[in-house]
Amino acid sequence: MSKINIALAQLACEDGQVEKNLQVMDKVIKEYGNTHEIILFPETYTIGFPSREVARKLAEPLNGPIMKHIERQAREANTTIVVGLYEREGDNVYNTTVLVSPEGLQLSYRKTHLFMEEAEKLEKGNYFRSCQWGDTRVGLLICYDCEFPETARSVAGLGTELILLTNGNMEPYGPVHRIAIQARALENQVFMAMANRVGVGGKYNFVGESIIVNPYGEIVVAAGNDEEVISAKIDTSIVQESRKDYYYLNERRLFPIGAHEIGPGVWETKF
Repeated sequence: MSKINIALAQLACEDGQVEKNLQVMDKVIKEYGNTHEIILFPETYTIGFPSREVARKLAEPLNGPIMKHIERQAREANTTIVVGLYEREGDNVYNTTVLVSPEGLQLSYRKTHLFMEEAEKLEKGNYFRSCQWGDTRVGLLICYDCEFPETARSVAGLGTELILLTNGNMEPYGPVHRIAIQARALENQVFMAMANRVGVGGKYNFVGESIIVNPYGEIVVAAGNDEEVISAKIDTSIVQESRKDYYYLNERRLFPIGAHEIGPGVWETKF
């Protein structure tokens, strides 16, 4: 399908309260599922951002009760759910986002760039992925990932047309991610959609500002700082239209990182 209805669930979350968070999630799915092909929730929305001990206690494998619940909701509402959780694999725990269609789990992604104290309780992911979702190639990113151009470029390099980002951006960083999302969409000529958390959680005040951006870097729809669900219909044929005259991924030249001094006060990188 070239036209996709996407709902961004900009919600508050209760850290460590899985049952309460799932109840809120279920209400949104019930209301928007039959009219939207994708519902995007914030980062680790099912569990929030609890302490290290609680996060590791509540983490589950991708065949655990939380995933089974999400799969059931996607099937009953006939929609695709994108939401975050804590994934356990052996002794390791990851900040993971899953894409679950009515047919079941299609894609999972482990956050590759952990933010501040997050690195003390979780392991880093080590891959980027995309999947064929109907006629559209879809990829995933999580929060801090979007501040690194290489992440979206890596996902776009997999043929991705739509990148979905679960987010947990807070004050004092404000609109950083809204600006970053526009840049990532423009420089990769893809659609970007981000759902951010709102409200107070622990010591953080989450800023919202969820957004969908087209391949020209233009805002399709954007939320404010309060709890709400916003939606828009995107036309993925615009991706190929934006690449008609030039396609950054094909025309880029790859430069090494680092330099050597070639004269007093002069540095150079060769490629």
